[in-house]
Amino acid sequence: MLLMEKVAMLNRQNETFALAMIIESKGSTPRHVGKMIVYRDGSIEGTVGGGLAEHYIIQESVKAIQNGQSKIVEYKLNRHAKDGIQMSCGGTLRVFIEVYTSRPELVLCGAGHLGFALAKLADFLELPYCIVDDRVDFCTKERFPNATNLFVDEDIGKAMLAANLNEKSYVVIVTKDGDDIVLKTALQFPCAYVGMVASKRKVITIFEKLKSEGVTQEKLEQVYSPIGLEMGSETTAEIAISIIGEIIKVSKEKKSVKVKQLIR
Repeated sequence: MLLMEKVAMLNRQNETFALAMIIESKGSTPRHVGKMIVYRDGSIEGTVGGGLAEHYIIQESVKAIQNGQSKIVEYKLNRHAKDGIQMSCGGTLRVFIEVYTSRPELVLCGAGHLGFALAKLADFLELPYCIVDDRVDFCTKERFPNATNLFVDEDIGKAMLAANLNEKSYVVIVTKDGDDIVLKTALQFPCAYVGMVASKRKVITIFEKLKSEGVTQEKLEQVYSPIGLEMGSETTAEIAISIIGEIIKVSKEKKSVKVKQLIR
């Protein structure tokens, strides 16, 4: 597989990685043209010439991935030059490190009006999403043609488990009547975000129920509820925008922040 084909494949698979590419070289350098995929753990595919320069480029690529920002780096391959690195080639290299960050993978738990509005907005923003529900007539390919998967079961807990939640999952809970089951299941996994649409009274009731079932306060404090950005949303479409807005905001934050907590 050609390197750029691999880049396209990784992007389709919603992976996080960097592409380091030589954009300028002067004088003697190991390579004048080269591309290299760098993963979060520092492993690579391809090369920009090897040696110490490549070692530094890998380090800078990993940092760029962690910061979520592309950058240009430059190296003087001359141990005797000011700011030069311990190489004897004598030339200079400029390398563009392009970061490909994974998009939020939405897990929309509930195929009703709000779930439908969230899916339409995700389609517009090209965000991947799956649907979880316990109603066969609502959770259909006709209703959600662009969903990556549909997980439907009379036991919504089983449907939720089938969704294979992970650290990329952004879970939005808008079910008909299974919020407690879905929330308890979601909190068993290292999800990036778990939000639940509910009134203050309903949240308190569900939280107390889950605590009685062994869910810790620490886990419950991970839940975003009230859900969405505070923008005075009233209509279904406006609420969907506030939820997606909050998810985008959370996904862009470089450092962990204290999530919204219900004042009770």
